[in-house]
Amino acid sequence: MDSPRLPSPSRIELDPALLTKNFDDPEKYLILLIGPDTTLMPNLLISTILSYFWRNYLIHVSLLYESKPNYVEVYTYFPFLENSACKANNVRVINAYNGTWQKPLEATIFPKKLINMQNCSLTVAVWDAPPYLSYYPNRSGYERLGSFEGDMLVELAKKLNFSMELVEPPNKELRGQRLANGTLTGAMRLLHDRIADISLGCFRYTVQRCEVLTGALPYYQTWQIFGVKLAGHTYSSLEIFAFPFDLETWFCLLISFQLIFLLAYAINSRCDHSTLAHIIVGYPRPRSPLTNTLSLFLGIPIEQTPRTNFARFVLIMWVIYGYVMRNAYQSFLYQLLQTDLYRTPPQNIFELIEKGYSLIMTENTLETVSAAPLIQNGRIAVIINNNTYEWKSYEMVEELGGNLAAVSPKDYLTFYMMVKHKRGAFYVLPDRFFPQHITMYFSKHSYLIVRFNELLMRLRSQGLIDYWAEKHLDLSYYDLVAAVNDDALAMNDLWGVFAIYLGMVSLAVLVFFAELLWHSLT
Repeated sequence: MDSPRLPSPSRIELDPALLTKNFDDPEKYLILLIGPDTTLMPNLLISTILSYFWRNYLIHVSLLYESKPNYVEVYTYFPFLENSACKANNVRVINAYNGTWQKPLEATIFPKKLINMQNCSLTVAVWDAPPYLSYYPNRSGYERLGSFEGDMLVELAKKLNFSMELVEPPNKELRGQRLANGTLTGAMRLLHDRIADISLGCFRYTVQRCEVLTGALPYYQTWQIFGVKLAGHTYSSLEIFAFPFDLETWFCLLISFQLIFLLAYAINSRCDHSTLAHIIVGYPRPRSPLTNTLSLFLGIPIEQTPRTNFARFVLIMWVIYGYVMRNAYQSFLYQLLQTDLYRTPPQNIFELIEKGYSLIMTENTLETVSAAPLIQNGRIAVIINNNTYEWKSYEMVEELGGNLAAVSPKDYLTFYMMVKHKRGAFYVLPDRFFPQHITMYFSKHSYLIVRFNELLMRLRSQGLIDYWAEKHLDLSYYDLVAAVNDDALAMNDLWGVFAIYLGMVSLAVLVFFAELLWHSLT
């Protein structure tokens, strides 16, 4: 290969950086100087050539120079050397040939240069995006990172021994975007212009971003979800009284009571004229058979037990039946009165549409999910959350009320429920769509990409990235059982009891006046 950017105008100058600037994977260059420019000192010539490669972030380069007949020296540069300036063109001889190689060629021809970065600084574009990345600016004399991507970046800095210079994208542009005229904003512009070396913070891996930046291998995955507030769909305490039994059970209970009342009335009316009826009723004859039937079912004892065996058998069966049903109902009712009982939320996006729901999401999320036909065709209304925080969409759902669902990556809902102590307050629809592959981005053709990919995949295979994510995201907040508390029942919980009692007293008063009217007419 001819020498790039050689000072002599008579040489054909190669410019590999111009040809490879839009590549993601770095190349390796082996330069052989044949007939070098003798007007320059050898050290100056070699330094000039290697400085070109460093200016263009090309670090996998070795140069072979024949300093004297049959003696070849191999040069390269090291941007990070102990007791040397950071990010400098530190030229060193790494091997020599004098009939044989002084060192094994395979191990030295392209030495690793990012094992130890000697505490040199890398510029990282960051912003506050919990639970992925929390950024605490330099307002109190220091700045630091938190959340699970922050923990991961700190660990990478320890392994590579680099320091971080944190910068925020201007005008709260955060990740930024590519405008219609090709202009970049936010962190994307900082990376493209090489103002920043790295950026992360729930950065999705997309084709559009990879056209202008170099993305690391995705190290975490989540999904866009629909979050529906459950607390807005609770049953009232009066409705809960009917909830322990389903409709079929209540129907069977009603039929059984009607049959028993009808049979009790028929037998009681025939007791004086039929021996069989007298045997069934037993002795002593109950004075109020209809009232006794209800009383026994509710667990109230009768004053006298009948003496005939058949009457006792019927009585025992009715008592057992009432005991089983009554205890089942009371046990369920006690549990439900201590629990916020929710109506069944929508199970998919089609039910959201049928029930008239609207969606709340940020502009970034809308850009992600706008390809969905139901959203693209305008079949479901969309409300824009203009805040930069994704979890604010769920706060809007609670503040606005009504049939609303928020759309965001699932981790933002988890974070919101944790911070606001909303355990079990939201339901996530089972639909999983638009997977979010999370990565970090570098300047295009960055010299850092290979080394960072190696470390990221090692951390992922060791389970450390998932460990950091789970440490900051408690999935138990979706568990309704875990949301149950043992607080004492309040008056609001027992309102249904008083409503039913008032209704029964009112019915008894009406029956009393109906009896008075009946007797006065007869």
